[in-house]
Amino acid sequence: MITLALVLLVVGVVYAVEHGWPGFRKIGRWWLRRGDPVKDWVRRAPLTYLYLVLLTFTTWLLWNTNGRLRGAFLAEQSTSLHQLGINPVTVLLRSAMYVSPIELAVWWIAFSLVVAPLEHRFGWRRVFAGFAIGHVGATVSTAALQMWEAQAFPNPDLIPERIDVGASYGFFALAALATYHGSVCRRLLWAAGLVAVAAGGMVLDFGWTAIGHAIAVLLGFACYRLVNSDAAVHHEARVRARRLYEMEH
Repeated sequence: MITLALVLLVVGVVYAVEHGWPGFRKIGRWWLRRGDPVKDWVRRAPLTYLYLVLLTFTTWLLWNTNGRLRGAFLAEQSTSLHQLGINPVTVLLRSAMYVSPIELAVWWIAFSLVVAPLEHRFGWRRVFAGFAIGHVGATVSTAALQMWEAQAFPNPDLIPERIDVGASYGFFALAALATYHGSVCRRLLWAAGLVAVAAGGMVLDFGWTAIGHAIAVLLGFACYRLVNSDAAVHHEARVRARRLYEMEH
């Protein structure tokens, strides 16, 4: 009910602004001044915002279901050892599509600040590749480590069935790729901050998720060829060619 009320509130505000209702005219004038840059920002990062819209939709559906059903559903979408063993491709795809409402708010901000600029500069294909490498690579690596632990230190009572879904592995890989942009000082500070976040996560809450974040960061650093200067030049050339085509037609 709360989610539905928020959706209705947003729709109502948009309607009031579009029709110039009293009290909403200032918002309408601001949108006339700032709306085009905002729309251009979103338009140049289609993959980023399509993914965020899909996350919003799946989160809304998921968190408006019964708690027991939600837990059972997430267990089926999770990249646990059991699910990876019986349906690896499906869970690798689906596990990136479900987050909690709090995480959703965080991802809207984080993806807009980190991932959208990457897509502006290098295009959606390279952003998709970086996200996929981080999500799949970190998931498979942590699963392999779990299997090794289970074989080296067998103790069924200490191996619970984890529910592991979300966008964090892919995001951390893309955040690492963002290191290779800007001045040398900016790169060093960004890389140091990212390493500190990953290391801090392992210190404060050591577990498979924290290990996966650290692996995703390392994978992102290793994929620097995705965001080299040639990639930016080629993407800019494609954008100019597309705009020229649109102008001519």
